[in-house]
Amino acid sequence: MDVGDLVGAFFGTLFVVLNAGLLGPVGHVVAALVALACGVTVVVAYRRARRGTGDAGMFPLTRSYRLIVTVEVVALFGGAILLGRLAPQFSVPWVVLVVGVHFLALARWWLVGARPFLVLGAVLTVVALARAAVAAVGGPASAPTAAFVAGVGAGVVMLGGTTPRAIRSLRGA
Repeated sequence: MDVGDLVGAFFGTLFVVLNAGLLGPVGHVVAALVALACGVTVVVAYRRARRGTGDAGMFPLTRSYRLIVTVEVVALFGGAILLGRLAPQFSVPWVVLVVGVHFLALARWWLVGARPFLVLGAVLTVVALARAAVAAVGGPASAPTAAFVAGVGAGVVMLGGTTPRAIRSLRGA
């Protein structure tokens, strides 16, 4: 378990909590609680893995990492603000697309060939593009569905990548 697992679990949880509204009040609460339980599991596994080692599980914050994250943040906020005003049905798919491409960039220029980043980036990019295609057909009225499918889909993908590792780590502890 490393800091990347914490980041993935945090944002996966956030994606689900913020975008599961189409499940209705009860479904939204259940989805949020499941996501939170997954996130907490990752935190507990991370803390246990790091206890007594003195190792924070940090990854190298190289120039390429900082550049990729800077571009990601600018694209996330700039695109989300612009799309929120012009075409809200594309806002959440845009965020998921930027996150997916960011993982592809990390695998290419930071941790070269990092398979988990390649897979996560590819899956998130496909989720975003598929939902954006549907949003293009559905127009502004499809914004809630776009947010649900892309947002909850991204959350499930991210939590699905971190939670099983956390469970395996806890079982081995």
